[in-house]
Amino acid sequence: MGEELPPSLFNILRGDLRDTRSEINGRLDGLARDMVTSAMLAQVQANQKERDDRQDARIRGLEEADAEREKEARRIAEEQRKTRAQQFFSIGLAAFSAVLALIGGIVVWTVTAGLQQIAGG
Repeated sequence: MGEELPPSLFNILRGDLRDTRSEINGRLDGLARDMVTSAMLAQVQANQKERDDRQDARIRGLEEADAEREKEARRIAEEQRKTRAQQFFSIGLAAFSAVLALIGGIVVWTVTAGLQQIAGG
């Protein structure tokens, strides 16, 4: 009786079944860990997409504001250009009027001097 009997087929199958169960449980645990990781990855991706969307919206807002400022600056520059053109036109017109007045004065003076000489002055 002190001798050990060789394992019976039942014991072999039972040990094999125990090993198979532990292997399957290990695989299922690994799969569950991967599933949690996949769920966490999906959540992280959703959070990243939300952050990206907010950042894109903020960038679009900044670009629109920048475009609006640039448009306003162009409008102001155009108004200043028009105002400068009007000022130069007014200055030119005043100078032309002064030249005409000077010519007119010279003509009137010449005519008056000529008439005075004719009249016997």
